[in-house]
Amino acid sequence: MKHSLFIPIALLLIASFLFASCEGGLEPPIEEPNPTGVITGSITYSGEWPTEDSLVDLRFVPLKSPPQTAQDIFSDIENLVFSEPLDFFVEKDTFIVNEVPNGFYVYNTVAQQFGNNIFGDWKPVGLYDQNDGIIIVKGDTTTISIHVDFENLPPFPPE
Repeated sequence: MKHSLFIPIALLLIASFLFASCEGGLEPPIEEPNPTGVITGSITYSGEWPTEDSLVDLRFVPLKSPPQTAQDIFSDIENLVFSEPLDFFVEKDTFIVNEVPNGFYVYNTVAQQFGNNIFGDWKPVGLYDQNDGIIIVKGDTTTISIHVDFENLPPFPPE
């Protein structure tokens, strides 16, 4: 009789040990969020476009802090992201910025390079103003819209 109880008790102890030592091996791993996201958007333009000689470049640029000078835009150059060049002399355009590091972006602008100094000749021509102008990137895609009114440019430096 003792021998007939030994096998079930031994199996029960082994099973208990295996279940107690299991750390959710069959559960899917917790997914870490992507370290970057995407900002995509549309831009509408109004007013008279600047002269062609002052349109060197035009891009959407998300920034983590408001710049006080054009050089401030490049102060964190290793984390600076921006769109491909935008089209000139159009009513509407779209953009996409891939691999935007997660975080809060508080100054999101369509920036115009108006001269040959790539680090100094920039000015904002339109600002994202919904959600208090803040874009939060957290491994996903954020879609925004911006209006650029060439007759009513935002102040720079920001007030």
